[in-house]
Amino acid sequence: MRIFALILIVASMAPLSVGQNTFPTLLASGPDPTYKDKLQTFGQFVGSWTFAGTEFHDDGSHSTDKGEIRCQWVLEGRAVQDVFRETSRSDTDSLLHGTTIRFYDPKIDAWRVTWINPGAGVVRTFTGRKSGQEIVMEGAAEDGTSIRWIFSDIKSDSFHWRGEKRTNSTWRVYEELDARRK
Repeated sequence: MRIFALILIVASMAPLSVGQNTFPTLLASGPDPTYKDKLQTFGQFVGSWTFAGTEFHDDGSHSTDKGEIRCQWVLEGRAVQDVFRETSRSDTDSLLHGTTIRFYDPKIDAWRVTWINPGAGVVRTFTGRKSGQEIVMEGAAEDGTSIRWIFSDIKSDSFHWRGEKRTNSTWRVYEELDARRK
């Protein structure tokens, strides 16, 4: 028990600047060569982005937001992780800070995707695939409603993203954003 207490005391004295240096195996310099081509589906987004978005509410109103997305190769280049951070909103909702981790699963020839928004206590899982010129990730909201997140109009310096939810037999856009590479 004393050793555990000592470890806690020493750990609490470590400077906050340690950060990424304590996780050298998290970040990777590029994709794992085994599935390099498949990994470029999301690898093409590695880098820093700014975005402007709109949320469409069920009552017909909407709010806007701005922020940044930082994408990086992680886990020996087998996955891509982004950190999504709102910097401003047009409404009084809290600023959103979340992360997505995506990895290619050759057993299903698709991407497994997990979004985490700790501020709202939300975890969402998706399966993603290329569909023509778009990337479509399908999953479900907390209430079981089918949702999909779609990357479209993908260029080296920009992309469009939209979130859709299924209402009866119709897909409705509930959020969209336009991103530009920094």
